[in-house]
Amino acid sequence: MSDQVSAIASSGNLDALRGALDPLDFMAGWNKHEPSLWKEPRTAYTPMHWKYAEAKVGLDVAGKLINAEQAERRNLFMVNPVPGNHYDTLRTIVSAYQMILPGETARTHRHSPHALRLVLDVAEDCYTVVDGVRIDMKPGDVLLTPGMCWHGHGNEGKRPGYWLDFLDVPIVHLIEPMFLDHWNGLQPVEKKSRDSEFVFPLDQTLERLKSASPDEHGRLRVQLGEANMPTLGLYMNKLTASGWTAPLRSTENQVFAVVSGAGESRIGDRHFRWRRGDVVVSPTWSVFSHRASEDAILFNVSDDMTQKKLGYYRIEAAPSV
Repeated sequence: MSDQVSAIASSGNLDALRGALDPLDFMAGWNKHEPSLWKEPRTAYTPMHWKYAEAKVGLDVAGKLINAEQAERRNLFMVNPVPGNHYDTLRTIVSAYQMILPGETARTHRHSPHALRLVLDVAEDCYTVVDGVRIDMKPGDVLLTPGMCWHGHGNEGKRPGYWLDFLDVPIVHLIEPMFLDHWNGLQPVEKKSRDSEFVFPLDQTLERLKSASPDEHGRLRVQLGEANMPTLGLYMNKLTASGWTAPLRSTENQVFAVVSGAGESRIGDRHFRWRRGDVVVSPTWSVFSHRASEDAILFNVSDDMTQKKLGYYRIEAAPSV
């Protein structure tokens, strides 16, 4: 019998047993530092609002101070002020504003996290290259780069291009299957087309919204990219200038980006007024409701696809926030 086993076997009280188990990296369940299960979702992440006008100025200044080669991607991450957090926007999603100057390219790379972008402001000839296909960007486009797709960007126009990035990097950080490869420069263009399963033009999405019916929770929205985004749900929502949407509470972590219009959101105990290009976030189990002061389109990125696959997803009507 080993010394460790002897020490365990000879323990005459719980303190002695704990002393014998600790060196073996066992933790007695009756001595847990804190509960490992609780009655409903809880999170340290907080509802937040980031303003496009502020990010745009920051990116413009950065454009004078750092080039795309030095930065690889000139972007400003939206970091939730959780103690010890230096990256995540929410537990499972990271979002950033990005800018590319005229004449610049952002070199091609690929990675296991799934990514997408919502185009805000671009001139003609600002583009992305996904697996060798050049897709010219238009304001309001939703562009996908699923995991391990090669992607890079270029701007042959006369004005800077601005967009929002969304990635499931925090999910990959949690379960750790991270891979990253770099191309030497920008991947050569094999063809140029906007006829791609990776691009959702705003005009086509708005046409879909015209014929959409409210879902069971009263939301007028359509889903994008479900065939290629296994972890993230992407939804374009239409809000008319009227009253508040029905307050809901769900387990999903959600980012809302304002494509057009203006309005306000109540999320948890916070109240935000937003306009085009702004971003607000709703952490898990937060009660959320929106009101448009003028007709608005909100783009919604959620981790509901992951939660539904794992059997964790729940949504319910909630008291007014």
